[in-house]
Amino acid sequence: MQSNGITVTRVNGLIGAEIGNIDIAGELDESAIALITDAVAKHGIVYFRGQDLSPEAQLAFNNRFSLTGRPNENPMTLAQITMIEKEEQQLKNVGGGWHADQTFNSVPSWGSILAAKVLPSAGGNTSFATLAGAYDDLSPGLQQQLETMRAVHDNTRVITSMSQLPQYANVNIEVVRAAHPAVIRHPLTGRKSLFLNRGYTTHFEGWTVEESAPLLQYLFHRCERPEYQFHLKWQPGTVAFWDNLQVLHYAVNDYHGERRVMQRTSVAGVPLDEAGCTVAANTPAETPLAA
Repeated sequence: MQSNGITVTRVNGLIGAEIGNIDIAGELDESAIALITDAVAKHGIVYFRGQDLSPEAQLAFNNRFSLTGRPNENPMTLAQITMIEKEEQQLKNVGGGWHADQTFNSVPSWGSILAAKVLPSAGGNTSFATLAGAYDDLSPGLQQQLETMRAVHDNTRVITSMSQLPQYANVNIEVVRAAHPAVIRHPLTGRKSLFLNRGYTTHFEGWTVEESAPLLQYLFHRCERPEYQFHLKWQPGTVAFWDNLQVLHYAVNDYHGERRVMQRTSVAGVPLDEAGCTVAANTPAETPLAA
């Protein structure tokens, strides 16, 4: 697809696209923002090469996006930019497991934007997996059952993991917990998707952790199958933008002894139970995305 010289090129069977001929640090008109929004919703994760994003420029780009179609009412500030760092002496990294960002919040973030700042000489790539594609391939009976269920998400596992990293050793992180539909309807496309992840989903609402474990483990393994994945090879100047409502990601930790620094911002989401995201909600989005 091409619009105003901007290109969107699918790079994998079920997930992922590269957006080219664009400087996201520059002045982008509404049509460019709409094109990027549609591409993220359609492909799950998009990436841009050859970008030069200062924290201020990334923040400005991030705050142009909204699931409501209206200006972001709570734009991010510079103080909220997250630097994700792994130093040469560290063994563990941040994000080294399949997860979607911030699903433990009552209003999960829609998107994450990640810019490469310091990269190892090799490795340090990120894998992505489509929850929508995984849902599509479930049996109709299991789909229908899951559509009636809710799942509980919390950040206890990440607290344990982050407490072992030196930069978080003295940081007191509060436990946050929320319940969401196990299957959601995407607010922009109307497409159904699982909304579960190994990092934060602990059990189904009304079920015990032990009762939930077999079904959750089955679903986690399904979502993480190779056919649902795309692997992003980072380069200097690469920026990725992915949709946390339908995509998992995994930061590969294969560069011991080298430094990696990434700059992350988050695009605000919407309350899933109030924004047409539940499968009981009437219809998909009125305007389908461009092919």
